[in-house]
Amino acid sequence: MSEKKMLVLNMALKEDSSIVQDYISYHANVWPEVIDDLKKRPIGRMRIYNNENRLVMLLEVDKDFDIRDGIHIEPPVPKVKEWSTIMSKLGKKAESGKLDSWTEMNQVFDTNDYVSKS
Repeated sequence: MSEKKMLVLNMALKEDSSIVQDYISYHANVWPEVIDDLKKRPIGRMRIYNNENRLVMLLEVDKDFDIRDGIHIEPPVPKVKEWSTIMSKLGKKAESGKLDSWTEMNQVFDTNDYVSKS
């Protein structure tokens, strides 16, 4: 069994409750091609949480996984590309005009650093 790591990423959706609901609805019934792509990548486990239009993704991957290579296999199969295009249309644009995308967060605290392991 290979060693795992957890990546935490965040991004923002457009500040529109119907857009947020669309995003949640799509993720309530993810297309099988998208799930197959994640398994082949391989993504061990992905969880996405939201608070209004802010999203946080917890991504469990192998220790040697590099997020700079992307979450999906490149080049994407047509259905995964279609999914990604739909999801990107729901994203918020930053002040620079660039679309907000999944960005890795830095860990600043872990109770394991303070609580002894017995």
